[in-house]
Amino acid sequence: MGGWALGISGAIVAVAAVAWATRGLLRCLSVLRQIERGLSSLGQGRPIRPTRTRAPGPVGRLARTFDAVAPELQERIGRLSRDVEQLRVVLGGMAEGVIAIDSRRRLLFANTSADQLFGLGPQAVGRLLPELIRSPQIQEAVDATLAGPETYRGEIVLPSREIIPRQMSRVLAVHGALLPGPTPAGAVLVFHDVTELRRLERMRQDFVANVSHELKTPLASIKAYTETLLDWALHDENVNVRFLNRIEEQADRLNQLILDLLSLARLESGHEVFQHGPLAVSAVVETCIETHRGRAEAKELDLRLDLGPVGESTLIVADEEAVHQILDNLIDNAIKYTPERGWISVACRLTDDAVELDVADSGIGIPRDDLPRVFERFYRVDKARSREMGGTGLGLSIVKHLIQSIGGQITVESRVGEGTRFTVQLPRYKPG
Repeated sequence: MGGWALGISGAIVAVAAVAWATRGLLRCLSVLRQIERGLSSLGQGRPIRPTRTRAPGPVGRLARTFDAVAPELQERIGRLSRDVEQLRVVLGGMAEGVIAIDSRRRLLFANTSADQLFGLGPQAVGRLLPELIRSPQIQEAVDATLAGPETYRGEIVLPSREIIPRQMSRVLAVHGALLPGPTPAGAVLVFHDVTELRRLERMRQDFVANVSHELKTPLASIKAYTETLLDWALHDENVNVRFLNRIEEQADRLNQLILDLLSLARLESGHEVFQHGPLAVSAVVETCIETHRGRAEAKELDLRLDLGPVGESTLIVADEEAVHQILDNLIDNAIKYTPERGWISVACRLTDDAVELDVADSGIGIPRDDLPRVFERFYRVDKARSREMGGTGLGLSIVKHLIQSIGGQITVESRVGEGTRFTVQLPRYKPG
């Protein structure tokens, strides 16, 4: 009987020990689960709930250490998250394309500009850059960047079919640098679109070349006539007056070229200030017609005016001097390039929002291939004929800028040998 009781007592003690150990184990597991939830909260930006446990032993010490360092960890992770988001916003707002790759040339990051520039798409991260951008020039830039510690700088030219249609090519300035680390962890490449800058540089070079040529021609004529007069023709009554007339013509041409250049420069820079306001268009058109009637009659040209529905009460929003310049240039060109006994017509029409002015002629016309370029500076369809007639090559460019400053539009239609029609749309004034 005593042995049986002793056995039962031992079993009870064993069960109690197991229960106590199990309860301790469960308490440890609970503390570990709390720590696990806290660590998960750190990565997801949620506030951490401290364990507040008083459990003894290693688990208790681990829990108390976690409670002590968790707020600091959460603050650091929050700062890192804010810095990453701020960096992402800054890179996303950049006009330059930014691409980051690892050492195996896999895409790590591309900002919005790079996505638009190369058409990468949302699934591009993690893919090889040569698969995403099939350009040997870009691969050469990547290789050069990964090859050494020196930053890479260069320019690449991409065909339009890869970037933007309807353009011959796009020029990108590339800046490449290695990602920091003991070994090259990858590279960052920044692409700056300099297409417009290169286009402007070419325009500037062409402009300087054209101006130099246009100034040289009349100056060479003036110099030649002057030298001839000084050498022998000054007292020769058969030639001296004729030579002086030629000098005056070339001086006038030179003066007109300089005036046109100054006018165009002011228009392009925005320094030409016009007071656009309500303007009776019919009076301006009639005045311009009468100004040119004498020249037209000298060539036996029929200069017609059809105001149509445009009356004295028809108003446009424009400056009177600007409209005068537009019509003067268009009518002057029509007189120059219309043969004798031809006709020139100025007609007016009304639309809901604009007054349309047609300046048409029966002149020599413009070839179809030249029509898109007639508003360019110094562009001439027939260079020899234009210079012979004293044109500067700037008139239509000035017209285009004047119309743009008013908020209107200009179009041109022409057939070789049949004539040309310029249509100008000027915005109507609508009171109230």
